[in-house]
Amino acid sequence: MRGVRGTRGRGKVRDRLGGRASLRVVVGCGLLMALTPPAAQARPRLEGHPKPPSRAQINAAENQVRQHQAALGTEQGKLSAASAELTKLQTQAEVLIERYDQAQVNEQRAASAQAVTEARLRQAERQQAASRLRVARLAAQQFESGGGFSPVTAMLGNADGPQAYLRQVGMGQALAESGTEILAGNQANDAVATVFRTQAHKLLVAKQADLKAANDLKVAVQAAVSRQQMFVKLTRGKRNKLAGELAAAQSKESSLKAARQAALAAAAAEQAAAAGGPSGSSQVPAWAWGSGASASQGDIAASWALTQLGKPYQWGAAGPATYDCSGLTMVAWAHAGVQLLHYTGYQWQEGPHVPLNQLRRGDLLFFATNTADPSTIHHVGIYIGNGMMVDAPFTGAFVRIDSMYQPGGLIGAVRPAG
Repeated sequence: MRGVRGTRGRGKVRDRLGGRASLRVVVGCGLLMALTPPAAQARPRLEGHPKPPSRAQINAAENQVRQHQAALGTEQGKLSAASAELTKLQTQAEVLIERYDQAQVNEQRAASAQAVTEARLRQAERQQAASRLRVARLAAQQFESGGGFSPVTAMLGNADGPQAYLRQVGMGQALAESGTEILAGNQANDAVATVFRTQAHKLLVAKQADLKAANDLKVAVQAAVSRQQMFVKLTRGKRNKLAGELAAAQSKESSLKAARQAALAAAAAEQAAAAGGPSGSSQVPAWAWGSGASASQGDIAASWALTQLGKPYQWGAAGPATYDCSGLTMVAWAHAGVQLLHYTGYQWQEGPHVPLNQLRRGDLLFFATNTADPSTIHHVGIYIGNGMMVDAPFTGAFVRIDSMYQPGGLIGAVRPAG
């Protein structure tokens, strides 16, 4: 606390023990209250400190939340329908792909059957060629044996006599019978070769047509699946964007409500203090409000913290590459010449508690799960002005700038003792 009128009251009150120093503080405070006019007793409001949000602002934020919820619900419905359609298409694709696999196997079987048929065809063609050769030989034999003469002439003109002729006639009949068998065999070989050739060709053509049709269906359904996957992806992206907007709107709503609640609580506490009632906080340190670090030290701490933006959060870390929340505040204030412990619960006790309407750069802002219980404090940030703070928020995040009401559960502020 600054001194009053002259050298005897100057300097900061640093001693936390009793004795003469404490007596001088009491006397100084008494003189200040006696000599200062009533209008000067109120502490000055910092420039740029945000005004508490109005009820209308909170209503508008609630309306925004409802609108975002409705939009998100609509988009979620679209996503569900699109996902169901995608599942249906994927099932169809599986069926058609299996049909394609079946057609491919059948085509391979047809190709194998054709290969077998081609082998049989080559054998039939060889038999056909042999049959034709035998037919040619038969024709030559008949020509040579018949000689083109009539049977009577042949018999009478035979040098060996009629008996020899009759033997020749018997041989001719045998040749005739053999020729009939040869001709029949030749015709059969021709027929077999033709059947093999026709069947193999028809089977292969049919299976190739089935394979092409199955492949066309497979390609078509895969294209449909790809289009639907893209639609689902776009819809999910839009849904996620709307979810982010809803989260931001909800965060803004919570921040506005917290800010209004904090402002109303601060006003109630000031009214109680003005009426001579209790201060409303049994956790406030015993030393004077003005014993915290100087404004220039707060500027140094806040400005240095801003140079660490973008560095990742890491539990238990205190720089230089990573930080947790209390590690960042500890190192920032160390640059300003103030030593803090690396724990939010201890930092809560390492300086005077400051009303939220008296914040200045460098003050520490504390957040708790229960704003009536300091033992539930879990987060701390550094105030940088205009309702904003720099902090290392949580695992997976980075050192960043947030609204002082962003985390929710603002329990109070501390100005580290210099």
